Amino acid sequence: MMYRGLALFRPGLALLFAMIANGAVTAPAGAADFPPITDEERSLTAVPGEPNAPSVVLFKKGDFQMAGYGTQLGNQSSALYVQVRIKILTEEGKSNGEITIAHSDAARLHGFRGRTVLPGGQVIPVAADAKFVSKTSRSLRTFVTAVAFPSVQAGAILDYQYELRFDSIYYLDPWYFSEDVPVRYSEIQFKAPIGLQVQAWSRGPQRVKIQTSKPTTNSLGWTIKAWAENIPSVPDDPYGPTYKDLAAQMMLLPRLWVLPDQKLTLLESWPKVSEMIVERYDEVRRRDSGVAKKAQEVAGTGTPREKSEAVFRFVRDHVETEKFYGVGIDYDASLAKILAAARGDRAEKALLLQAMLKAVKIDSKLVWAGDRARGAIDPQLPNPGWFDTVFVMVELDGKRVFLDPSDRALAFGALRYGYEGTPALIPDAKKPEGIVLPAIPFEQNLRRAEVELVLDAKGRLSGTGTLVLTGHHAWERIQWKDDEAKTIAAWKEWLTPRFREFQLAEVKAVERPDERKVTVTWTMTQREEEALGDEATISPAAPLGPVAQPFVQSAAARRTGVTFDYPDRDEVQLRLRWPEGWKVESRPKNATIAGAAGSVTAGSELKEGERTLLYSRRFDLPHREFNTSQEYESIRSLFGDLEKIDVQTVVLVHH
Repeated sequence: MMYRGLALFRPGLALLFAMIANGAVTAPAGAADFPPITDEERSLTAVPGEPNAPSVVLFKKGDFQMAGYGTQLGNQSSALYVQVRIKILTEEGKSNGEITIAHSDAARLHGFRGRTVLPGGQVIPVAADAKFVSKTSRSLRTFVTAVAFPSVQAGAILDYQYELRFDSIYYLDPWYFSEDVPVRYSEIQFKAPIGLQVQAWSRGPQRVKIQTSKPTTNSLGWTIKAWAENIPSVPDDPYGPTYKDLAAQMMLLPRLWVLPDQKLTLLESWPKVSEMIVERYDEVRRRDSGVAKKAQEVAGTGTPREKSEAVFRFVRDHVETEKFYGVGIDYDASLAKILAAARGDRAEKALLLQAMLKAVKIDSKLVWAGDRARGAIDPQLPNPGWFDTVFVMVELDGKRVFLDPSDRALAFGALRYGYEGTPALIPDAKKPEGIVLPAIPFEQNLRRAEVELVLDAKGRLSGTGTLVLTGHHAWERIQWKDDEAKTIAAWKEWLTPRFREFQLAEVKAVERPDERKVTVTWTMTQREEEALGDEATISPAAPLGPVAQPFVQSAAARRTGVTFDYPDRDEVQLRLRWPEGWKVESRPKNATIAGAAGSVTAGSELKEGERTLLYSRRFDLPHREFNTSQEYESIRSLFGDLEKIDVQTVVLVHH
């Protein structure tokens, strides 16, 4: 299991976003020692309500000390102390004997300690060499520390604790009470200096009751505790919602800090959040030497759309995207530096694109957006941590067009599917505008396969294939691999299990990012040992089928709704020819099935005189989400019908 991480503003955003620290924080009492194991914990063999759970979190406790708690102003550091106890219940649960902790230069990992307590009481400490640190981003210096516990077995109890230190007052991710396995008890204590006012926010399943204490104060500051008991495991259903939308969670957002001589307004409202961050943008914009000249050179002459497209392609393709996510920006950033270095993160590239558009007299606005996979955004909470990227919005031909220059696989005006249909914000210190990002029609997310096969007199098949991807299907496969050779190898690997009886050759792939299109072609010859001589069987749904039913649970057993990455359309066409002396013995039945979830149409046209058969199948999935039991049964029924259609074959026999 992995502690669900910490999201912070980039150090250096402003005084309010970076309280640089040299001082120590106050460790919670007893942090150095593991609590005694109780008789109840030792005897626990199963979790009520989830008897098949492989393991259980007996407790998970957090102690978050905001900057200034227990210290004098100007000598501040924030820290999150975490203490966890897990019990392994079954042999399957032994896989939870390895945990991972995300950290970085901004959120620094300290003081990890762990142990395994065997059923007989023997204590085996986690050795220093049991920890493995993996660097996940060289530019951002982010890391994952994996820890393998010793002697893990059914009945063992695993204890561990650690702390994360960072130089900010802001804790912009929730505390997750839930885990992938059941949690008996979870709590978080928020501790802050006197005068800091906060806004509480929580989300989670209705049956999990998050309780909070009244604030208590002492000489160090004030404390609020929140806790929950008997928290069920977060469901991991096929095509289920993201973990972050299902888990019980809570956060406190700093709103106002009343100091002896001033009041600091923090994350009080969207206008205030906009003002704080846009002020930094303005400083970056003022340092723009050379940007206007380059923009005019790149844009050339033409219509506003043509100029916009030219500038967009320049920033997208010629400025490398660094992997920092968020809407903040460094103190020392400048448009001139970004342009000269040809490097920038998402926010920096958006600012550069906006400045270059302005230089060629094209007005635009910035848009803050967040990937759906990071959890649903609550627009009522003024938390800039909701957002991980910045787009540029222009109006062309009377329509809003959203530009994302951070991804070379994205066309002009295209968004990654994780952002479509999500709430976003146009920041403004006076009147920020909440919007919902557009989504392209489902039929533009197309996979169309065309296969032509010819049967020779000896009963051996050969032919060609073409696969065309558009929309999000294309985006997922543009710049899929590092070079052309690896791309061809990957496509061949994708095709091979779909045409097991065939030898594939001449695999080619053409990627056209600006057309949102990928075209793959290949030739295919049936292996000699697979040819029967007097009979041939073809699966006409390949390579996009046959599709197996992914929703095997009944509605009563399903714990969540269904969430696809995006709606789409699949089309398959098979053209089959055969020589004299052969005939079609069987072929798929024609079918048309339409319902609330989508539709499937399939049919074949047989021309015996021409010895040809044309088979076509189309599958439409026009919706992304199915949340009610009725909707679940509808999508389950649709895939069940598709499975029955796809399993049918074309059989040719010699006569």
